[in-house]
Amino acid sequence: MQRVGLIIVPGIIAIALFVGINSFDTLSNETDSPLSSSNLDFNAYSEGINTILYDTEGKINYTLQAERQIHYNDDSTELEKPFIRLFQDGDSRWNIVANSGRISATETTADGALEQIDLLGDVQVYSFDDLGNRTVMSTEFLTLNPDSETLETDQPVSVVTSALQQSSIGMIAKLRTDEITFLREVRGRHAPAKD
Repeated sequence: MQRVGLIIVPGIIAIALFVGINSFDTLSNETDSPLSSSNLDFNAYSEGINTILYDTEGKINYTLQAERQIHYNDDSTELEKPFIRLFQDGDSRWNIVANSGRISATETTADGALEQIDLLGDVQVYSFDDLGNRTVMSTEFLTLNPDSETLETDQPVSVVTSALQQSSIGMIAKLRTDEITFLREVRGRHAPAKD
């Protein structure tokens, strides 16, 4: 009986080793095969992007930086920590930062120009005038049209300058002409500039 046990135990061990090694080989072969892009819902991933876009005259229109960008198969793009600089007459005039951003496929024109970028989470729009006075707009959601330099939101928004504090629900801002339209529940406070 001991002889049978001496033959069966090593046989079982040999079979277990064979099955284990064979299944390991099968798993490693499956992971070595490249994934097709149809299995993924995104087709491009970038870290530390820095994009410069020019107008028709070759001047910088705006720049777009982000810590991370994911471009999906549906032609939408997600941005992490976007930073956008809008230029006027060759100078950086307005800066926009947010926690995240989204560019949808339907938001590009036939020539590839962006019609809008949706910015989400702690959105800050700021600028300095020729005298160094700062203007800051703050909201949680903002739609930017970078070509026309317009901003829109239907969320609570505040605008603070050295002499003015304004808040409302909803806003449309035309940055090229420095026009801001507050939509509803408008409240403001004017403080005279300090000498």
